[in-house]
Amino acid sequence: MRRIKHPEQQVPDWGKWLPLIPAALHLFTVYLLIDNSSESGQNLSLLNLVSLITLILVLLVAIYRFSKQTPHLMLYTAVIAGIINWLSIIPEEPNIVNFSNNGLGVLHVWLSIIGFSLLLAATLQSILVLVLHSKLRHKPSSIHPLLPPLLEMEGFLSTLVLSGIISLGIAFGLGFGLPESVIKAQPLHKIILSLLAWFSFCTFYLGYKSSKLSGIRFARLCIIAFVILSVGFIGTKLVIQYIL
Repeated sequence: MRRIKHPEQQVPDWGKWLPLIPAALHLFTVYLLIDNSSESGQNLSLLNLVSLITLILVLLVAIYRFSKQTPHLMLYTAVIAGIINWLSIIPEEPNIVNFSNNGLGVLHVWLSIIGFSLLLAATLQSILVLVLHSKLRHKPSSIHPLLPPLLEMEGFLSTLVLSGIISLGIAFGLGFGLPESVIKAQPLHKIILSLLAWFSFCTFYLGYKSSKLSGIRFARLCIIAFVILSVGFIGTKLVIQYIL
């Protein structure tokens, strides 16, 4: 927040490490919630998974800050992670999954979570791209001096989307190698929506790289695709745990 309010001040190199301190505390909290809350397995409840996703999100942006300045994205991800941490104190029904001797399942879950985190970061970056584009068109003088150039922000967006596509694509491939009973236990609409979102991201990325989509339209479509992915990834758990 201070960096955004005082853009003229230079941040010392050690300041780039500061976000890793609350991230370490967040990591310890997630460990207690997921791996240390039950002796029979890992508790992959909705809030625990979302907390893990926001942790990975913060780490991604914090690491990127070592090469590029992204104070706005860092602020937004930190706020989201803080809110989710507070929400994690809400009592919820545990969802215990035992990954003993199931390396394929562990890899599938981790790649799915990492892919979702990357595409969440891409969605936040898409919002920043749209905001910057709007200011360039209507009020250039209001652009914050620490916001990177539009093309640089679009480049980072495409990198995030590609990384998310690769991670989720591998996760889906591994998922089809899981036992049939595990696949049948998943709601059909979750699988369909997740695959639809993944194919959408692939299509939009190829369209952007082939210059058939402008960066602004690419950003808008990424937000739509992420909404579909969220309904598939999180919406199902939300309905099962809190509504049904």
